Amino acid sequence: MATLQGDQGDQGDQGDQGDQGDQGDQGDQGDLPSGGSAAPAGSPGAATFGLLAPGGSGAAGIGLIRSREALVQPFDGAPAPWQSGLPFREALKRDGLPAVDGLRRFDNCSDDIRQINLLGELLRNLRLTAEAGSGRVKVDHVSYGAADDQGSGTYTLHPVYSITRPWRTAFEGTQLRLVHEWAELRGERLNEITTQLGLPFRYWAPIVDLNPTSHPRTLELLALAVRLGYHLLQPTKHYLACPRPAAYSTTIQPVIRPRRFDAFPSGHAMEAFVVARLLAELCGDRVDGPVDTPLQRLATRIANNRVVAGVHFHIDSVAGRMVAESLAEYFLSCCKAAGDQPGWVYRQFDGQALRKDDPVLEGAFQRKEVMDGAGVRAACFQANAKARRSQPKGLRSSAVARSRSPGLLNRLWQQALAEWR
Repeated sequence: MATLQGDQGDQGDQGDQGDQGDQGDQGDQGDLPSGGSAAPAGSPGAATFGLLAPGGSGAAGIGLIRSREALVQPFDGAPAPWQSGLPFREALKRDGLPAVDGLRRFDNCSDDIRQINLLGELLRNLRLTAEAGSGRVKVDHVSYGAADDQGSGTYTLHPVYSITRPWRTAFEGTQLRLVHEWAELRGERLNEITTQLGLPFRYWAPIVDLNPTSHPRTLELLALAVRLGYHLLQPTKHYLACPRPAAYSTTIQPVIRPRRFDAFPSGHAMEAFVVARLLAELCGDRVDGPVDTPLQRLATRIANNRVVAGVHFHIDSVAGRMVAESLAEYFLSCCKAAGDQPGWVYRQFDGQALRKDDPVLEGAFQRKEVMDGAGVRAACFQANAKARRSQPKGLRSSAVARSRSPGLLNRLWQQALAEWR
């Protein structure tokens, strides 16, 4: 009987199937906070604000119909003047409507619409090219010249970054062994690994006292930069087609279940180093300063945790960091006003220059690996020894081509910057 009862107790193991629900945490990746004026969940005004959220219901709709019938007199055809409290109250143009590129209306848009408009402004001048023969992906900023009467014009390409995938042997050698060895850290890192599946603002917040009450536009800015990164990195991953560690060995046995896409470069490394760079910039800190240092260390730990989890190689983080640095610089150039644009360094990762005994492959990811300039040592970065900085003439984000407006991105940047001053 005792044995039978013990067997029944084994049914409790079925509770482990509930762990599959943890995959829902990955849904947080799509729930990127973007700031806004809505009351935070749990606050006294949360329920009231919720009633004003977009949408409707049958009961409320009937109530509004009855209320309007009681309040509104027969329509005489004369439009009522716009009230000062309406979001469209701006200086009017000759046609009687607000300016087509006005920024005040943008401030009144809902958060999801703001993100769509901002991302559209960012992506308008970017081009991603995949070269099947060489195994390379290249991202360029496209500057367009004036078009003629037939719509033809000139354009200039300003490279942002390029990546050539490594040979298979680069992953199968020391890199695979390192992933196997780092599996020993899973027990002590599991909480970090699972809570960093999405965009882990909870880890950045304690370093710079980041919260949605005082920094709503900063959160919106960071979410936008990460979205830009994923719009570029996901097709990059697809074209480069480098599988995750578990594809090379049955001994890896990842501790989490990643979504089904390729590994190289690491998206978590990209997002972590983009956020670190932007937060340090907003805080006005220098490289290796009191804010930049812990942010860079955190980005490194987030990247390393993906190796510990068994879903990435260290080399994935090396390429992800390179993308992050150039992409963060490009993002800042799009956001800052004319005259304040620092430009960006065009960096290249040449994976096919790596040999199995290369130091980059023999050891763990190093956050201070020199990626450009005279100090370059790694073979994959040798093309960057004389890297040039791109600063396209007239680079400016605007809602309408050749508009005098500084653009939506600059508007958001100034609002986010004001939260730190």
